[in-house]
Amino acid sequence: MTNPGLTVSKSLFEMALDSLPDGVVLIDADRRVIYSNAALIRQWGVPDEIAATRDEHLMLGYACQQLVDPNAFLVEVDRVTPTNEPVEDELLLKDGRILMRRSVPFETDGAFAGRLWVFSDVTEARSARVDPLCGIPNRRAYSTDFPAFAEAADDGRIRSVGIVDVDNFKAYNDLYGHAAGDLVLRQIGALLRKRMAHVDDLAFRIGGEEFLLACRVAEEGDALAFFEALRTSVAGLDLPHDGNAPHGKVTISIGVGTFRDARVASELFRHVDAALYRAKRDGRNRIERVAANG
Repeated sequence: MTNPGLTVSKSLFEMALDSLPDGVVLIDADRRVIYSNAALIRQWGVPDEIAATRDEHLMLGYACQQLVDPNAFLVEVDRVTPTNEPVEDELLLKDGRILMRRSVPFETDGAFAGRLWVFSDVTEARSARVDPLCGIPNRRAYSTDFPAFAEAADDGRIRSVGIVDVDNFKAYNDLYGHAAGDLVLRQIGALLRKRMAHVDDLAFRIGGEEFLLACRVAEEGDALAFFEALRTSVAGLDLPHDGNAPHGKVTISIGVGTFRDARVASELFRHVDAALYRAKRDGRNRIERVAANG
């Protein structure tokens, strides 16, 4: 016999969720969709025939078609779904929207029983801080977030800052046109989004072809390996650049500084920028570290 009180409570619960502007979906331990609200269907434009199936894999597949980085999206879903770990991150959609993704697990008798996912559209709030071409934070975001990173107290990890500049980029625009130059910057932005793997990693476009990256690592060698991998990834795109002799393709130069204790952001930037200048002066497509007294 159905419990009338339970039926009424469930109805009120669903009505409350349906009134939210945020997209909400609840899955059980077997990854079946137990509930999704109307806002989620509108937010992702899920066709009625897919929504009616309540098939998580079909819904995820449809969502992935709209994401800039669908693989990272799926990897995170698969990683956290069976765990008791809460999640909060941001998703960039191909249409320019930015969704904050949050998730909390549910337990029954100490075992994983399901997970609630909430998607909030933060496009308007983030647009003033995100570079639309590269899809990463802009100079406005840098002006607040980088000083907080540089001047924070020592937390036991090594902090690393790199200033990245596309070599002879003015010559590239002159040779191939600004539309081609924008495409280069888009591809570099995509590489940066892919490589900034941790929630407290930072990447900013601070000038036309100049970027600043900041991350925390366990060992100093990890920081240098990170920036070297970025340098080789850009060179590995094999984008022709006849104005960038002797390399003949698009490359980047990087100045890198590592530290543990708090630093004045402006002074840190000056030292790392000087290292970048040396990298460009000494042949480009290379990394230079901040001098020992920097």
